[in-house]
Amino acid sequence: MINGYVEQFLDTGWYSESTLFYNGYIYWHEAQTNDKETVFFVDRWKAENEENLYFHSLLEKNGTLIWERVLEIHGTDLDQIKKQFLEAPIYEGKSFWIVEKELAWLDESNPIN
Repeated sequence: MINGYVEQFLDTGWYSESTLFYNGYIYWHEAQTNDKETVFFVDRWKAENEENLYFHSLLEKNGTLIWERVLEIHGTDLDQIKKQFLEAPIYEGKSFWIVEKELAWLDESNPIN
């Protein structure tokens, strides 16, 4: 993992609002929990990577961000949700472990129109 430690990402980053860059896209990882279940999701949108430090979201001409949800898991067992996430082919048809060394953990910067 570029700019981060895979152990840290797997400890907390995978479900706590982390942004990973892979092949022209940002992948936003987040989980929301209530008394009944956890919902983990990954959204993605086009972005530019600046020196593996920051990303710039690429906006449409009207200033909007076009994004898509590439994964959504509902459950009560966080370990099972994590296992499903790690096995899901969300990075252009590839799973986390296949692309792990190419993923860059980036901070957000100004978007580009």
